[in-house]
Amino acid sequence: MPERLPLFNAPGETFLSDTPILRSHAGTQPDLFLRWNAIPPGTERVDVVVHLHGFSQQGGAMRLMEKVPRSGLDLSSRARPTLALIPRGNWVRYSWYDFPALLEGGFDALVDHALGWAGLALDRLILTGHSGGVMPALYIIGGARRQPDEMHLYDGLYGRDPSFGDPAQDLETIDRWLGARFAAEPERPGALRVAYIHGQTGPMSREVAALIDRHLVSADPAQAALLSRRYRVERSHVPHSHVAWCCGPDLLADPGSNIDWTKAG
Repeated sequence: MPERLPLFNAPGETFLSDTPILRSHAGTQPDLFLRWNAIPPGTERVDVVVHLHGFSQQGGAMRLMEKVPRSGLDLSSRARPTLALIPRGNWVRYSWYDFPALLEGGFDALVDHALGWAGLALDRLILTGHSGGVMPALYIIGGARRQPDEMHLYDGLYGRDPSFGDPAQDLETIDRWLGARFAAEPERPGALRVAYIHGQTGPMSREVAALIDRHLVSADPAQAALLSRRYRVERSHVPHSHVAWCCGPDLLADPGSNIDWTKAG
């Protein structure tokens, strides 16, 4: 393992440019944002949070710093040593971004790259996404070797365009992932938290809620109440652009927490 960087003794953040895994993505530099809370000396393993951003009205000229303030990557209330990442997506056209470099092993490579830079090893893995970054998160876990322990999905379950494949396969991906997570409970707790605004993301979000309900029915009754706090789908009480910003700090502090929607009021 590389020597650990001393800057991790206190919370901090930085941007990196020309990340090898993201070389094929069209867009500006820097292309990777990293943030961490205090990581005590002697720590060897940390949690990693990867956030996939949504579209941008700036198009291909978007600067990654635009996506940081509303990403929800607020680690100030998180007790576990954690390294959080925002990779810059690939500009497609108009305001659209996707994350093709993170498919077919790219997600695993990105996590390894960040850990190697930090001189640390992985404990838990959390994948979050907002808006246009949510469906790519599902495409990524469909082929990733290292599966996230938790997913936090913020108003982006739009469903797959049928011209890019069978939309049902994304629900199947979530169902398989839920099966693996529930099988690992309670020894390795997981979470799936979905917040959505009634409209385009409502239908698929409700289908995901039905999947969760099915797994909860089959779960150990002694664990069901606790599991239902960490695996749930709910309507957002804030506008689309604020969902990750509002939910992220609460869920990164405790994935079973009730979201404080009033802070956006």
